[in-house]
Amino acid sequence: MTKRRSDALAARAAVTAMANEPAQKRHGNVLRSNTGWAIDPVVWVKRAKAMSLLTAQTERIAEALTRAGVDVRRESGLTMISAVTGIVETMTAYRACRFLPTIAARDRRPLVNGLKLFITGHPKSKYFRYSVMTSSEPVPAFGDLRKAIQKLNRRISKWAHYINTAVSNDGGGYDVKVLFRGIEFTRATAEERGMSDRYPPETVLYHIHANVIYWPTRAMRSGEWKCFLRATHRFMKAEWRDNGKVEKVEEIVKYCSKPNDTLAASDDELVWLYRETQRLKICQPLGDFKAWMKTLEERKEKVVRVHLGRGDGRLERVKKGKRERPVDEDDDAGAEDAAAEGGEVPEKPERRERNEPGEASPPTNIVIGLSLPQWRHSPWSEPMIMVQHYDPLRLSEEATCDIAAWKEKAREWWDDAFAPPPEEALRVARMAMDESMSDEDIRAAAEAAPYILDTCRPTVPTGTLDHLEECEIEDENELDDDVKSIVRLFEGATVVRLRPRPPTEDDGIPFETDEQAEQEAELRAMHEADEPGWAKRRLSAPYHPSERWGDSRRIAA
Repeated sequence: MTKRRSDALAARAAVTAMANEPAQKRHGNVLRSNTGWAIDPVVWVKRAKAMSLLTAQTERIAEALTRAGVDVRRESGLTMISAVTGIVETMTAYRACRFLPTIAARDRRPLVNGLKLFITGHPKSKYFRYSVMTSSEPVPAFGDLRKAIQKLNRRISKWAHYINTAVSNDGGGYDVKVLFRGIEFTRATAEERGMSDRYPPETVLYHIHANVIYWPTRAMRSGEWKCFLRATHRFMKAEWRDNGKVEKVEEIVKYCSKPNDTLAASDDELVWLYRETQRLKICQPLGDFKAWMKTLEERKEKVVRVHLGRGDGRLERVKKGKRERPVDEDDDAGAEDAAAEGGEVPEKPERRERNEPGEASPPTNIVIGLSLPQWRHSPWSEPMIMVQHYDPLRLSEEATCDIAAWKEKAREWWDDAFAPPPEEALRVARMAMDESMSDEDIRAAAEAAPYILDTCRPTVPTGTLDHLEECEIEDENELDDDVKSIVRLFEGATVVRLRPRPPTEDDGIPFETDEQAEQEAELRAMHEADEPGWAKRRLSAPYHPSERWGDSRRIAA
């Protein structure tokens, strides 16, 4: 066996081994269970359009920053290949600019998933509460926004320590723990805020506030809750409001700035905003939730949603991949805050220098692995093959075998989930993105897609091709109205049916061996030979219905 052949077999074996490992060790079973699962196509198209909008907004903001002299784009070299549909995408990477919509979405997702799972597994989560703390003064554009954010963050940290101590006669201490803090700032003119008496009407003002989750660990005595609210107001020296129990995490963990607000800013204002928010911790776990998230990091785990079909799913902890994110100077978020608060500043990893001009070019087509299934291109989920420095013209045989092995295993999972042919999945996706289609038509197309005939899938039984050659197109006029409406949803689709079997074909169940077939033929010959005698007996025998079936009159008597 050649070395290349053995490497290809080893790659296939690695794929199978990873897929059979438990979720606690690797997310292989998550890959298998999620691949091919469908979500509501109407929900999918809303998500796809929202993501497309975020990407477009990010590009516009990045272009504005580039025009102003700040390049937030970063060389990625990462290509994503859809393991089932085969779509190839070159990923665009950005620096950790907190107000870029795609970066904000990237940072928000693990916090939302982690907070949901933490709340679900916490025995006292029904006592978690949510409040909003607002800075007393807005910050004019090109002002000291960084200082205002740091001041609010530090004040919340001191308040968290103040309320978590035991009750004392000197005041303070309510046995309340703070679990999360997230910074937001809104952009509006002085006229829109009703502050024209203090600022010129066209002055752009940024108002900072923080979403905070806290947990009263005990039942407060009579009047103690009101005392806690008043004490918090005096301590924060700012407006604050208790919003009751935590109900929806997404309403608490938000983007630091609304994309529409950011798009309304000028190029110089965006540069100022970038400088003021660079390396700041915008959203931060605190207390018990911080310790829980730290445990995930130590175990190299992350929280993902595992879909169970029919729209059901659950959050699970799975192992992270071995691929490390590139070092980014903007990723040292919170270092300044930690130093100012006397905390431990994490050590910055050593920055690797890239190849200098004239040196050998980096290797191409490095197959990193398989991502978790994503609803990226259709309402049916599929994993993505991650390739570094992808060059289809320079694909080696080893890389080709690796990619083919991933695709083969992903297609097997796809077929096991009874997903439609990839071409039909993409066709439904295109139809769903068409704004002229109604929700009912989109759902009907998605329900019919798994039943569209596919002659190319690897799971077609042997011998089916002979029957397919005998198919004929059914007259459209003979179809029901419901079937016609479904067929019209698919461009170029036809309805086929098998030709009827010849009348001479035996309707009996075929026997597996020739001996059994001969025995069946002998039995039939014996029955045919005895049939005249049995017929003669039936004609000569008297017919007494009362004796054979029972006379109703006799029974009644």
